[in-house]
Amino acid sequence: MTEDLFFDNLFRKLPPCPESVVIPPGDDCAAIRWHGHTLMLLAVDQVVGNRHYISEGADATPPELAGRKLLARNISDIAAMGGTPLFCLLSAAFKKGRQEEWLNAFYDGIIDTAREYNIAVIGGDYASTPQDDVASLTIIGEVPDDQIICRNGAQPGDWLCMTGSCGNSFKTGHHLTFTPRCREGIWLAQQHFAKAMIDISDGLLLDASRICRMSACGLELRLPEIPLRTPDTTLEQGLGDGEDFELLFAVSEEKLPLLLKLWPFPETKLTPVGRFTKARDIVASNGNKLKITGWDHLQN
Repeated sequence: MTEDLFFDNLFRKLPPCPESVVIPPGDDCAAIRWHGHTLMLLAVDQVVGNRHYISEGADATPPELAGRKLLARNISDIAAMGGTPLFCLLSAAFKKGRQEEWLNAFYDGIIDTAREYNIAVIGGDYASTPQDDVASLTIIGEVPDDQIICRNGAQPGDWLCMTGSCGNSFKTGHHLTFTPRCREGIWLAQQHFAKAMIDISDGLLLDASRICRMSACGLELRLPEIPLRTPDTTLEQGLGDGEDFELLFAVSEEKLPLLLKLWPFPETKLTPVGRFTKARDIVASNGNKLKITGWDHLQN
């Protein structure tokens, strides 16, 4: 049982969504009609101690970075839909004995990040646990209804592009200090370049496969073009490590040259890494089928 299959089965059990729900479960965010031609985006994500950060010991993650990551990974989901983050609510449960200094630093990480991205923290909840730290954040954003980008818009012949680099995120600390690609996502949406998009949270291959599945197409991945984070990052790490929080998106063959010419973010690398195909498999340029690797909470 994979995580994706589990949720496919779960979603089929859910009551039908009302007409106001434009994007149901299964994308980076849900979307509902809000006001005028604007959609409300909603997403929820969490960080778990010793899963998403090191919670204790000599190598313990600074609590302010753990808090920052909680909000930043949610912002990345809004970015993947081409939206602007606006509000968030936080629910956290920490193990008994957490010192006030640690707790304040964790929340300061969230508050500072919220201030940086003009996000209002509008509520939440707190509890204690016997031994684990778990914090969950719900984020609310908005996007014009003619600019929203989902996972299901890719077509055969489109290019797959990505921002930044991938792999080795945990070892390098990137997973704690990454910059959510909000500006890039909004620009791609406003300029109508991206036809389908996702953020790389579970690994480039696994997240690319989600675009393929939702878009009913395959992918030829150009492995030598994959931008790896460091010289010692392996291709296997680049394809499957995850927690890169870069944007992975489809752009038509006709628009790719203009996209590369107009890209207004010199500090953010933009790389074409593959082509979507009619065949449903994901293959390398030599035609060899690639095994889908990445992070799966029901497998790893």
